[in-house]
Amino acid sequence: MPRIAYFVHGRGRAHAVRTRGVLERIPQAHDLRLYCAGSAYELLEAHPASEQVGLYAPGRGMAAAFARRFTADRLRLRAFDPDLVVSDGDGPSANAAWSLGVPMLAIGHGLVFRHAHLRTRLPWLARLRETVNSASSSWPASRRVVVHFAPAEPATRGTVVVRPDFDLRRKEEANRDDLILAYFRDDNGAEAVERLAARGHRVLWFGTPHRAPRGVELQAPEVDAFRDALLRCKAVVGSAGNQLPAECAMLGLPMLAFHRDGDVEHAMNARLIEDAGIGIGAGFAELDDALLRRFEAELDRDRSGIAERTLSMRPVSDAIPEMIDELCRPAIRSPRA
Repeated sequence: MPRIAYFVHGRGRAHAVRTRGVLERIPQAHDLRLYCAGSAYELLEAHPASEQVGLYAPGRGMAAAFARRFTADRLRLRAFDPDLVVSDGDGPSANAAWSLGVPMLAIGHGLVFRHAHLRTRLPWLARLRETVNSASSSWPASRRVVVHFAPAEPATRGTVVVRPDFDLRRKEEANRDDLILAYFRDDNGAEAVERLAARGHRVLWFGTPHRAPRGVELQAPEVDAFRDALLRCKAVVGSAGNQLPAECAMLGLPMLAFHRDGDVEHAMNARLIEDAGIGIGAGFAELDDALLRRFEAELDRDRSGIAERTLSMRPVSDAIPEMIDELCRPAIRSPRA
């Protein structure tokens, strides 16, 4: 029985959301251990083989947290003796796998800047920076799954470019509301949602801001409730990440995608989102009435072609189990004693 150590980065929820779909497709014949950090553990702790591990994130103390996790992951891998390590954006486990000679599969959106051909010309220094950042969780990998919101051709061997999963069967049952859905992890989006509400739009914000914006409905983040609102809304405003723009593209919803100053990955995502026709990308410093009018002009645009193009991509839950089986074939052919 092949043994798989599956590590999920815990900053944000996108890593855990896609992992839930992937786990449903991995055969029970595999002996799988799931190691989750931060908010990923909150979403995946119900899995019988899940274990919480330490979170490392950008900021003060990151290097020390990374080193502690690397040491702990080496001990975990020595004890479990896996045939394969899967890293969804998780750096310490990828490096621990390399140090022990364990094959590795890397998953992530940041891989797109190095391992996919992009039509959009991006600042070379920013692209280099994100290539280096994503390499910390992927450089030892023999296979890579790039999760992106628009079609792109692989630029390296052993790489596939896929889209996130999304269950569109519930879309047919949902009634579209005159609603703009907002999702921000922090207070950065407060001015944007407040100004949209002041322009007469009904805005529902999934988040926990310190101050409730005037005229905006608030709801605490919860995956199923958010998914229901996403199926009903007419547009979305949020951060220029990967999961949410992909969902907007598949549903044909216009998105106003923001990035903070200094967030290089999200700034490049905002460019890619706009060039892919998914919506409008901008920095928070660019927020003004002209930007909101541009976004409002997108509300009545036919986006069926964008939805069809995105849905034509292979879903991530198809690609990962196939790659796991491919990389575990030697273990299947040579069962352990």
